[in-house]
Amino acid sequence: MDGVLTLDGKKLSVQAALPEHKRYLRQVYDIVARKQPVKFESVVECFSFNFTDKYINGLVEDLGESLAKLNCVQQEKGGFLNGKTVYIPNAADVDLIVQNIRAELLEDGELSEDIVVLTALLNKSGDLQRYFSSYEKQALKKRLKEIRENPQNELIHKAAEYIETLFFLFIAAIS
Repeated sequence: MDGVLTLDGKKLSVQAALPEHKRYLRQVYDIVARKQPVKFESVVECFSFNFTDKYINGLVEDLGESLAKLNCVQQEKGGFLNGKTVYIPNAADVDLIVQNIRAELLEDGELSEDIVVLTALLNKSGDLQRYFSSYEKQALKKRLKEIRENPQNELIHKAAEYIETLFFLFIAAIS
């Protein structure tokens, strides 16, 4: 995170103040600052498996407001009895992002960290495949395997795997 947080082994620590342009990551920064050094898994647990939605709702709100300021999303009321703010992405921005993902994933070369993270999230949610043709899906599957096997992406892979495990544990607990 641009020298703001460091990962030493399995623990995160704050190294510098959170820059204003990264204010949307305040929730993550605050958790690490409060408990540092803190295990990466503990930070993930705060957002993925908590009795309240305080942390994840705060993160979604911060991200949504940041995207709204950039005019990438529209804020609307939704949810139960319209009591929640929802963020609707602009179609043109979605198309631009998909084109960037397509360019980086389907061409040889180094991937940006942002695209790797976004791809991992979209793939886990099942939303990635719908934007690609059947031919592109085959190439995409191969490229995603390369991403998973790349040691530089180990932290992203661990986070996605950890969230998935917690999700299955939660389902088993309420069944």
